[in-house]
Amino acid sequence: MDQYRELLERLAHAGGGKPTILYQGVVAEVADITCTVDIDGLSVPDVRLRASTEVDGAQILLRPAVGSVVIVGSLTGDLDHLVVLSMDRAEEVIINGGSLGGIVKVKELTSKLNTLEREINDIKQLLSSWTPMPNDGAASLKAAVASWAGKPITLTRREDYEDTKVKH
Repeated sequence: MDQYRELLERLAHAGGGKPTILYQGVVAEVADITCTVDIDGLSVPDVRLRASTEVDGAQILLRPAVGSVVIVGSLTGDLDHLVVLSMDRAEEVIINGGSLGGIVKVKELTSKLNTLEREINDIKQLLSSWTPMPNDGAASLKAAVASWAGKPITLTRREDYEDTKVKH
């Protein structure tokens, strides 16, 4: 027996002898680990977003955007126990439960770090080029750092470098 025929037979038995059916639909609503999909004018609730309904914090969950086209599959041959197999657009990606927050946007974080590093280098330059003057009470140092010290460093906000659509 050739490989393709053997694969076809194995797939036929994977669903308990029932045919595996694929449907195309549009996401109407997204809940925690399920969504509602409109398939040929029929609104089908409780379509799984992943194969398992178990929650142990180690799963990967892709939440489709409302209005995106999805392919859903059924091992029973009917509209019970459907699961999303593919989607056009993901609204959110959650890895390992998402408790660590959003993934870092490297470009934005690098820019912020570079700004801080330039500020520190400016301080180092000012201090290394300062020459104490006898009896000036450090007035020359104060004058040298006055323009720099008058500009406060902008405080970093998490939103500056976090992509909340991908959580890990």
